[in-house]
Amino acid sequence: MTSLPNSLDDKGYYQALLARDARFDGHFFIAVKTTGIYCRPVCKVRAPLAKNCLFFNSAALAESQGFRPCLRCRPELAPQVLPHWSAQDASQILALQASQLIERAVRLLKQPLSVAAFAQQLGVSERHLNRIFNQHLGVSPSQYLLTQRLLMAKQLLSDTTLPIHQISKLSGFSSQRRLNAVFIHQYNLTPSACRKGEQTTHQLSNITLTYRPPYHVQSVLNFFSLRAINGLERVNKNTEGTASLARIFQIRVDGNSFVGWIELVFDEQANRVKVRLSDSLMPVLPAVLQQIRWALDLDADCQAIDTLLQSDFPNCLGWRVPGAWDGFETAVRAILGQQVTVAAAKTLTHRLVKSFGAPVATPWPELTLAFPSPETLFNASPDELGKLGIVKQRQKAIQALANALLHESLDLSPGPHLSKTLKALMQLPGIGDWTAQYIAMRCLRWPDAFPSGDVVIQNRLGVRGLKRPALQATEIAQKWQPWRSYAVIRLWHGDSL
Repeated sequence: MTSLPNSLDDKGYYQALLARDARFDGHFFIAVKTTGIYCRPVCKVRAPLAKNCLFFNSAALAESQGFRPCLRCRPELAPQVLPHWSAQDASQILALQASQLIERAVRLLKQPLSVAAFAQQLGVSERHLNRIFNQHLGVSPSQYLLTQRLLMAKQLLSDTTLPIHQISKLSGFSSQRRLNAVFIHQYNLTPSACRKGEQTTHQLSNITLTYRPPYHVQSVLNFFSLRAINGLERVNKNTEGTASLARIFQIRVDGNSFVGWIELVFDEQANRVKVRLSDSLMPVLPAVLQQIRWALDLDADCQAIDTLLQSDFPNCLGWRVPGAWDGFETAVRAILGQQVTVAAAKTLTHRLVKSFGAPVATPWPELTLAFPSPETLFNASPDELGKLGIVKQRQKAIQALANALLHESLDLSPGPHLSKTLKALMQLPGIGDWTAQYIAMRCLRWPDAFPSGDVVIQNRLGVRGLKRPALQATEIAQKWQPWRSYAVIRLWHGDSL
């Protein structure tokens, strides 16, 4: 078995299994030789004997050895594992980047889904990608891709009432017949039998996303609440013992825009988020779920992050970096937030949404407007934007950003294109290092972003007013690499040095 970042041996894996330790969820899977089934370490079934267990660091590796996923703990719900950049060699980082790229492509409905296309995006040959994938992950890229498709199909079968022919399309299969054939070959089950085997009522409100603890729910909701725009979003930090967030949600897939609403309810005891959403978003459900995972930072490995940051931020265990619900929306809000307070930026954004937002029907009378699209803001006149209090420099920045997205010269989603995107952002008028780093942190999900020119950060670090404060802030922050984005959130909203 390929070693895990925590370097546990089989005895350690088995102890984590006996403890049902959710901190290891997604880091490894347990296959039981006597049943032919593999599970997550949090599975609540009776623990098998140690001699009957095999341990794998990915679902794809377990499936390549002939095991099928447990219908109870559902391996498709396990949080993703992100690279530990500072502890791995270049080929291992590339292998993990490739696996993330495959997972994202399946969830974001990207085409074409081929090993050659992934290799091209990563700038390597297909042969090299196959070699490093087998070396570090124990399976081929094509096997990994197939497992991701199957697990996506399994989640949709379990959590939705979508017809199987639509699920086959959403999970990347060419037809329902192809999905049936692969399911039978891989799992010895038909898709319909898999759906019947789940002990759930198939309602759309049952869609589940999981995370590894610790997860400080209130800090994430406080962040969104502080920036919530009337008409667009609302946050209930504590309503009858539950924490929830509802907002109007829009996403662009293959050049088409889908708009609707989502409601997220945290179940902290079970380390999961329950998702409810409008029918208008169902045709792109996997992409919506992936964007929610990014926005809530559900896949962060806080055990590794807190180990590095805890000495400087002892009261911020489990804090995450809130991401973007929509890359364009967050980038525009970053531009409006240049050199002003959070409250002032919120006021400007509210005016923008009220003037240019499109009406959307939701279950909540206070949520009525979607954030303006790139087309809308690109075509807005300077006079219209100026009346809202948006100065000319920021008008140009917003419209240049919209133009870049409309012409697909800019990609504001996470991926291996980080340096290219940062360079493209910095070339737009009115976007400097602070804005680019902010976008990298929230939209691109870069864990090591650091806006060194931020006034609050400089004040918290005690370098404001000194000579070259941005450089001194950067030097202080070096000890927090590769998790400086997480330090930024703690400096902004939590305990500091």
